Amino acid sequence: MGILECASGASIWRGYDYFKENKVKNIEEIRKGIFSAKVKGSSSEEYSIELDIDHPRKSKCNCPHADGKRIVCKHIVATYFTVFPNEAETFYEEAMNYQEKEERRQEELNDKVIKYVCKMKKADLCQSLLELLFDGPEWQYNRFIREHGVDDM
Repeated sequence: MGILECASGASIWRGYDYFKENKVKNIEEIRKGIFSAKVKGSSSEEYSIELDIDHPRKSKCNCPHADGKRIVCKHIVATYFTVFPNEAETFYEEAMNYQEKEERRQEELNDKVIKYVCKMKKADLCQSLLELLFDGPEWQYNRFIREHGVDDM
């Protein structure tokens, strides 16, 4: 497993931001596949990183989130992206492609739902709406009442 497979989605995105903001400094390969670096944190703290490419969970950061734990934090990810900038760009391109595909899929699904609902019979529409109102979240029911003046009837 690599660095990105060991990190959370939030850590990857924040690490990517840190990479783009050039927050990683003093990178040095201390042994084959092991890098040390300093990373400026969000509160101007500077954290010490030891990135182990072959054993990502052995990577270390002294930030509050990862210190003493086997967590791949945003500082470790930022260091990884700085050492391997092509990986950062590959990650970003893949994420954008996925998002674009997902948006297209959602638009297609929305179109199908609209077509289906427009073809429904009135009795079926009423039944579906009542199920959504009574079985759905309370805020949805309350919003319906508010927006349609039902309590004023």
